[in-house]
Amino acid sequence: MSARVPRRGLKRRLLVLVIGVAALATLAWYVKNHVSLEELVVQEQRVREDIERRPWRSFAVGLAIYAVVSLVPGTSGKSVVFAWLFGFWRAVIIIILGLTAAATVIFYLSRYVFREWIEHHYGSFLAALNRHLKKEGAFYLLALRMAHFPYSIINLASGASRVTARTFCWTTALGLLPGTIVFAYVGIRLPSLDELVKQGAGSLVDAPLIGALAVSAVFPFVFRWCARKLGILKDTGSESDSENDPDNQLSIQ
Repeated sequence: MSARVPRRGLKRRLLVLVIGVAALATLAWYVKNHVSLEELVVQEQRVREDIERRPWRSFAVGLAIYAVVSLVPGTSGKSVVFAWLFGFWRAVIIIILGLTAAATVIFYLSRYVFREWIEHHYGSFLAALNRHLKKEGAFYLLALRMAHFPYSIINLASGASRVTARTFCWTTALGLLPGTIVFAYVGIRLPSLDELVKQGAGSLVDAPLIGALAVSAVFPFVFRWCARKLGILKDTGSESDSENDPDNQLSIQ
């Protein structure tokens, strides 16, 4: 029985990989045969003009799209795209509101619909989370967000934990803000398609952009190191004999 579970998981991963490769190949074929770079430049300019001409409507549509897409796990990179289109401050607001709204939806679904399932499958993780929440309070959730602990896992586990919805919302918004600022800055440093066509790949060689990319890659690890030194995110590998213990997973994320 124990040998079947990993095999089944491997088959699922292979299936997802095959579907992903097929989807990318289809998209590449379509773009190559039916979409020209000139058309993309024109469409981008139209979108930017529409954003400037109808700022409030564009903001509302952008927020709705971002919140809906954020409900789907694995859709990273969208914050950079939104900053590229909307600019820094509008993108930061859209990203924070969209992520918090999506997280809250998952939080309530976890609490009132999937709670028993989560407690059954992730009981040890919930026990660890409740233990930390009792000891460190809201600051622990805030630390998890700043350390870029998996977004979906926090949403699901928090819904089944003892944390209040109000605490969950403000720690989500505040905890995601530093990373959002970095990713939004990356987005505004990227050239437009028109600039890319006129200046070539050289327009991507930008010192502030490279610096922002480096910060976005290093920031979670630096914060986790600082948090562990302060005793917030402790390495609990020595405290548990089970390799599936959530505290162990937290220490290696």
